[in-house]
Amino acid sequence: MINALTPLPEPPKRVLIVKPSSLGDVVTALPVLRGLRRTHPDAHIAWLISTTCSDILKNDPDIDELIYFERKKLGKCWRSPQAFAALLNFKRQLKRGCFDWVIDLQGLARSGIFTSWTKAPLRAGFAGVREGADRFYNRRIEVQAKHTVDRNIELARSLGIDAQPEDMTLSVPPAAEEFVKNFQQTHGLACRDYLICVPPTRWKTKLYPVRYWQRVIADISARLPIVLLGSPAPDEMQLCNKVAKGLGQEVINAAGQTGLAEMVALIAGSRGVICCDSAAKFIAPAVGVDAITLIGPTKVELTGPYLKGKALIGDVACQGCLKKKCSHVTCMQAISPNDVIAAALEMLKLEE
Repeated sequence: MINALTPLPEPPKRVLIVKPSSLGDVVTALPVLRGLRRTHPDAHIAWLISTTCSDILKNDPDIDELIYFERKKLGKCWRSPQAFAALLNFKRQLKRGCFDWVIDLQGLARSGIFTSWTKAPLRAGFAGVREGADRFYNRRIEVQAKHTVDRNIELARSLGIDAQPEDMTLSVPPAAEEFVKNFQQTHGLACRDYLICVPPTRWKTKLYPVRYWQRVIADISARLPIVLLGSPAPDEMQLCNKVAKGLGQEVINAAGQTGLAEMVALIAGSRGVICCDSAAKFIAPAVGVDAITLIGPTKVELTGPYLKGKALIGDVACQGCLKKKCSHVTCMQAISPNDVIAAALEMLKLEE
């Protein structure tokens, strides 16, 4: 077992970052990628990524290779011969990569197993992670930082990687930039002259009430056009339809009309973002845009806004419970629409 104090081996020629999902977590791992490229400019850098998140890293200048993890397909390996064969091919692909270093930033049993399949001489990850993933590492690293971005940076630095907070950056592909130009032209928008609102988020307990969204958007859209974003998932499109119902032409419901790259580009071209606790709160600062994040069941010190932006937190005794199910969700209802409007006007530098 290599411990965190053992001298590092020779500089790596081939490195694999294991961070399949989720979208926000992928963005928080970007400082490791940027630091790796700066520290080892000639290394071949690969990233193991879920197919559902991969578009956000396509054409990234610091990545030489994306290794795709098809979670839905491979998850059927116990009952489908075809899926089992695909899993074996995936295992062989990881071993054929001949990686010198593998850095597991996911810290789950699944990602730990993938790390071990590479047979890399150095397999690093967080010590004491969930599901016993660290038993698959030969370099277990204890970190003291609380915030997920800082934890990733601390782990990277223990490997001699020059990772910095300002390295959490996303690039916008030319095709996505062209999409935004066409979108702005179609809807009569100017660059940096619209606000993005993202009502959907993965946990139901993180959702802001529809009636509150409507009050916020009705007020702000009288001053500045608003674009609603959400994925093509039926529940997200339905939510955005409910939020947009009855609002004026200054509210453009683009839910389901963008892929990840286009979503990033629309955010990059905006004046700011209002979102629940979702990937948008990290995407915005990664493209240099301010964001207001509405936070209820999660802990701001662990996964709150980073670098830029502001958190509005539900002021209730159980705030930060980390529950995905709740009978009352008082925390999200405790965030006043008036407070959201005031914070937005301050962010946008608009008068009340």
